[in-house]
Amino acid sequence: MFLHGSARVQRMDKDFLHLIETVDELLPSTEQKLDDDTLICECFCVSVGDIRETCLTKVDLDLLKDRFHMGQGCQSCFKNKDSWINKIF
Repeated sequence: MFLHGSARVQRMDKDFLHLIETVDELLPSTEQKLDDDTLICECFCVSVGDIRETCLTKVDLDLLKDRFHMGQGCQSCFKNKDSWINKIF
């Protein structure tokens, strides 16, 4: 019914390719987000909720250092940031 090269087929191909490129955005995250009460920095009692309220959309380590003094105690919160940084937002 459709001839290869027709405008309709090309449009379908572009739409399909766009869906393939954005499939990660459509799928639910495989990583579980942390609860607001989860403590990230035990030295200064900084929770996930505190980080979300302060950073809003993306974790800003410099801002967390300034606001909460994170990383200035035992430093385990920053040493282990790979275990929590992608589970905040």
